[in-house]
Amino acid sequence: MTPQHTGPVYWRSLDELANAPEFRRFLADEFPEFAEELACRGPSGTRRQFLKLMGASLALAGLTACRWPKENIVPATRQPGNRIPGVPVQYATAFELSGVATGLLVTSYDGRPIKIEGNDKHPFSRGKTNAWMQASLLDLYDPDRSQQPVERAAGRNTNRTWDEFRALAGSHFEALRARGGKGLSVLAEPSSSPSRAALKARLLTACPEARWYEYEPCSRDHEREAARLAFGRPYRLHLDLAAADVIVSLDGDFLMTHPAAVRYAGDFAARRRADDGEMNRLWVFESNHSVTGSNADHRYPVRSADIGQVLRQIAAELAKILPAAAELRASVPPPSRQPLTAAVAERVARDLAAHLGHAVLSVGPPQPPAVHAEALALNRVLGAVGTTVRFTE
Repeated sequence: MTPQHTGPVYWRSLDELANAPEFRRFLADEFPEFAEELACRGPSGTRRQFLKLMGASLALAGLTACRWPKENIVPATRQPGNRIPGVPVQYATAFELSGVATGLLVTSYDGRPIKIEGNDKHPFSRGKTNAWMQASLLDLYDPDRSQQPVERAAGRNTNRTWDEFRALAGSHFEALRARGGKGLSVLAEPSSSPSRAALKARLLTACPEARWYEYEPCSRDHEREAARLAFGRPYRLHLDLAAADVIVSLDGDFLMTHPAAVRYAGDFAARRRADDGEMNRLWVFESNHSVTGSNADHRYPVRSADIGQVLRQIAAELAKILPAAAELRASVPPPSRQPLTAAVAERVARDLAAHLGHAVLSVGPPQPPAVHAEALALNRVLGAVGTTVRFTE
């Protein structure tokens, strides 16, 4: 026989004593399996029975939570037959930003890339990287990364297979080729890849009516437009800071935000060691604090709108010193105002004139093409073109 309860009855709360409908609904939501037992009143609803029920519930919940889910860990890519599992492998690749490619080495475990380092055999990285290159590793694990062709029609995206894409591309591009590529537009990022340049030339040869557009959110279009104004073609400018004894930076941060900042930082730092008794000198005129400004020998805060006037002030002082004064006055107009004191402008000019062929002026991307063009003219007078400044297509 089950012993009958003869002791006092204990209530856990006033809600349980009242046994209101709201309390019963709460029990049904919180403990659906034991709502009936917990909500009962009288001798059967004892504190002892409540503790037994709650203890059993917690034990079952704990056992359920401690179960180890079975997972099969497989590599992101198929492991080659000549690789030993668990042994890291390094792959040579490149990180391209604004058309500047930097060589990298990616360490991979069982097909999963885990670390990025600079390629010590690449002239732009020489074993070094920056934060952007390190963070690009996360792009390889982006869940939104494209994994297959997607067709967009009627405002909706539909996943397609590669066989479906080949079938569509065959007929679609054949029709475009028949009409000379009219109606075909290609939107791409800037690149210095010779392979892509060859593919672009083949495409435009087969489809002369096609259009190729390049776009990047943070571009250096003003720099290329200045080269077009000066030389008739939009060349890309490269600095050789390893050969520069005097550097003048105008509203730029070539040690941090330039696409080739890793190489520039290495070249600049290599000339900052006084073991041989010679060091380069850096003049910075900028509107905001920058990494380049923090490394300057002489830094002057100047409004961004006055950077062009600073350049013209320096050019006017150089015209008083250099034999090519007539060429300089024809290329760079006189300043309309003087953000610098006459003493500072004269010191910069004399420093540049004392290092002809080993001096360079660098202008940041926010400045208009006219300021970049005037800086190119000044670099040409200083003998920088071909030594500390070079151009490529």
